Amino acid sequence: GSLLFVDLEDFTVREDKALNDKYRDAYGWFDLEGITMTNYEKSTYLYLGMENMAVVLEYDWRDTQRIYRRFDLPGLGNEGIQSLTWVPTEASTHQGYFYMGSRAKGSIFIYELPLLDSAGPEAQATLRDRWTPLEGGGDRNIAGLAYSAGYIFVSYDDVNSNHVLIYPILANGLYGELAEQYQVDVVDSQGIAVRLRANNTWEVYFTSDSQAAVFAYTFQFVTGFELHGHCNADGISALAPPGPHSAAVPGRFSAAGLGPFVVAALAAMLGCAASARGKWDTIAG
Repeated sequence: GSLLFVDLEDFTVREDKALNDKYRDAYGWFDLEGITMTNYEKSTYLYLGMENMAVVLEYDWRDTQRIYRRFDLPGLGNEGIQSLTWVPTEASTHQGYFYMGSRAKGSIFIYELPLLDSAGPEAQATLRDRWTPLEGGGDRNIAGLAYSAGYIFVSYDDVNSNHVLIYPILANGLYGELAEQYQVDVVDSQGIAVRLRANNTWEVYFTSDSQAAVFAYTFQFVTGFELHGHCNADGISALAPPGPHSAAVPGRFSAAGLGPFVVAALAAMLGCAASARGKWDTIAG
């Protein structure tokens, strides 16, 4: 039930315990699995997805530490939310759709929440689509979802690594055809955060369910994932980013000058993982 805010400038981690302190009687155990924002620069609201309830909570993280609205999710059933991201689109009357990774055999539910309506503290979302990117994926969970600059990054947990699929978002706010896919060496992956930087390069951050760390990479189409340029081998010297089939020495992540970035994870330190295994050539289905 805690939220952790990781500052990539000074490596500090701030814990927000207000959900448990204020709302445990009303909601019980907060099994938080997904987190997103609709405006990373201006909004004070986080949208939180729970594994043990088919709801999304609108939470003011900065000023009041208060839940303002609860959105029920028809059609999700008892499977619960495993991951969550916001996809802006002019096709929505509420400025965007929420993509929610479910435990239901790798399915993604796409909802429109009535963000701009004055519906009171409780409202119901509208299910727009259901999508299964990895056909034949069995019971593999969608460990992370992240939208950035016209693309959605979908991360499946393969236990000893994670399988990342990247899709364009169309003008109607829904997903297009698969662009690229990669295998990345993050064990027990449980979250992903992505942001576009300069020169068509994305910064990608993964969290793990079994390691108290945030793992940092850069990504470009065609060349794939490489260790983040600020990663140091054993904290001593800069480690040159390896190729997509190379291994890398784990090291501490340094991100001076990149600014603060919110990552939802139980992480007590920042780190760098081994490099990506390389691009996948085929996909089932």
